[in-house]
Amino acid sequence: MNLSALFYFLHVLWVAPRFVLSRGIGSYNTSRFEVHTLPGVSDLPSSWAGRLPVPGTKPGNEIFFWLFQSEQPVYDDNLIIWFNGGPGCSSLIGLTTGNGPISFDGNSTQFIRNPHSWTKLGNVLYVDQPVGTGFSTASLPYPVQNNGRVTTDFTQWLRGFFEYFPHLQSKQIHLMGESYAGIYIPYFASELLRGNNSLPLNVRSISLGDGSWGNGAAMATVGMGKYLRSQLDLLQIPDNILSVFDEADKTCGFNDVLAKSDIYPPQAKIHVPGNPEYFNLRRRDLTNAANAACDISPTTPEQVRTSIFNSTCYGPCAAFSTASDYLTAVSANRTTRGCFDIYDISHDCSTISELPLMAEYFSRKDVQTALHVENSGLYSACNSTILATLLSATSPVPPEYFILPSLITKHKISLHIYSGEWDMLINHFGAELSLQNMTWRGAQGFAQKPKKPFFADNAAPSATKKLLLEHTPVATTLSTATPTAAVAGTWAMERGVSYHLFRGAGHSVFVNKPREMFSFVRDVVVAARTH
Repeated sequence: MNLSALFYFLHVLWVAPRFVLSRGIGSYNTSRFEVHTLPGVSDLPSSWAGRLPVPGTKPGNEIFFWLFQSEQPVYDDNLIIWFNGGPGCSSLIGLTTGNGPISFDGNSTQFIRNPHSWTKLGNVLYVDQPVGTGFSTASLPYPVQNNGRVTTDFTQWLRGFFEYFPHLQSKQIHLMGESYAGIYIPYFASELLRGNNSLPLNVRSISLGDGSWGNGAAMATVGMGKYLRSQLDLLQIPDNILSVFDEADKTCGFNDVLAKSDIYPPQAKIHVPGNPEYFNLRRRDLTNAANAACDISPTTPEQVRTSIFNSTCYGPCAAFSTASDYLTAVSANRTTRGCFDIYDISHDCSTISELPLMAEYFSRKDVQTALHVENSGLYSACNSTILATLLSATSPVPPEYFILPSLITKHKISLHIYSGEWDMLINHFGAELSLQNMTWRGAQGFAQKPKKPFFADNAAPSATKKLLLEHTPVATTLSTATPTAAVAGTWAMERGVSYHLFRGAGHSVFVNKPREMFSFVRDVVVAARTH
């Protein structure tokens, strides 16, 4: 065979899956899901979108998906499934704000190509779940009342999805998500691996970004005073207010908890005292709090003290809720910045919100036709009914306790935890405390403090790589405007678990740091594919 014939043969092998996929595979035809064009987008990877019903449920319960084919052949063995949290927020948020192939161009509904799209690292599936989220539909009255139903619906739906796209079932699956997906994903993985739906899957990793996967009090409240002190340059909290949070740390026992969590390796299980803010039982209900007979706008030291210790809204030792209320109240009166965003404390009133842009764009009839969800009406990225329903339900057992240790130890699943330093909703000190309090593969927590640097273009450097980066001329690796050796944060990896703290990032790390998150997915999440 001459070279030209050989190259033609290899080309056919690569193109063949695309051809077969577009014509239909397995028992079902997928051509009706093909996205041929998208208004305002000139360059879009091959993709399929639409709704599929949830088996075993009433008519009308359908989940929307948008599947992108890998843009790089070397990464085609990976299937990344992305989930936004909420609960009740569309995964199109992630797609359009930093991890998908297209991103909004400033404060407009025009799109530009994202050079850091995860579609360069694998096939990527975006799912709007539970039913009623984003473009997904739900029967009435709203049927999903708890996390058990969320889990069953998704795992049964995934079975139906693979009947249409069976070639993806054998891929190396990486479940990734943020915020409330810290609850979704571990429960999904546990159910899938339990074999209840007899679906042979190669689940390789789960990645939880700023996720609510641990004890609620530990992740939100215990570290709040420490977090406020660590971010004084941005938060500008006066000493007389900060001293009240110091008082709370001592009175509520938070200082003792944090001191124990800062011992590597930990000496024993760390007890979170006093059930602060009732976060051990449920998340904060913002609607009820706003309507309760109490002050939710504390601005003086005495008001802050009352809110922490004697609030009729939040329960005992309410450091998290008080900090949020205080910063919201005082920010409104400041001439500079003027706005407070608990998801990203660096934001001010000039920060662009993508949610209105999404509502405008995805409400268009031509866009809905292109995505095979005709006549969907007005689009909303987050569903308040789902939020209220699931947050008022009995909280699921935190995955930290049993599910995550079992996935890591028994099923050999890699767990990747990452946090943005500017996220106050689920602050990184809480994530680090919860990691130190979790036991997996025969030991508790990390033996070494996560303090090794990682870099913008190398999210898992070895000592050798670090030395090379530090002594490699920038011009030989990347443009001078983006030096390869730029430190992105600190990290650690032990016994199948990694932790990354991203500097200069909020709740959705890829919004602030798309390049760094691309490196994280490449070097940490799917690294087993290419190493």
